[in-house]
Amino acid sequence: MWTCPKCGTKVDPSLDVCWSCGTTPDGVEDPTFVSADAAPAQSPLDLDMPSGQEPLPEGASPLAGELVECYWALDVMQAKFVADRLTDEGIPAVSDVHDMHDALGSMSSGPRVWVRAEDLSRAREWVANYDRQFKADHVREPLGD
Repeated sequence: MWTCPKCGTKVDPSLDVCWSCGTTPDGVEDPTFVSADAAPAQSPLDLDMPSGQEPLPEGASPLAGELVECYWALDVMQAKFVADRLTDEGIPAVSDVHDMHDALGSMSSGPRVWVRAEDLSRAREWVANYDRQFKADHVREPLGD
């Protein structure tokens, strides 16, 4: 510990200036120092908005923006693919990052894709088209007898 030559405050040796007044151990005052008591209370979340961008509007109701399930995927990779494609289509989506049925030994579900409640109908429409195309590309009819 060192003692500030200006205000007499005990200062941790890891600090180069007094935390109370901004003076160095040699008595040199930092003209740009602002004490914590004098600093404006600003949250790190109160940063300036980049120019040209507007803040996101508040939801119309407490449930607006709530995430709802829109798709059960075969695996994590497909869930991520579907979420990325939905986002590319202007429908913000996220996917589960773990396949819990493998971890829990259950085959009743797979990783899921989630969208905002207000986007659910558009997302389901896109997913229905995706499913039709996926089945057309990957499911083959059995050979006849």
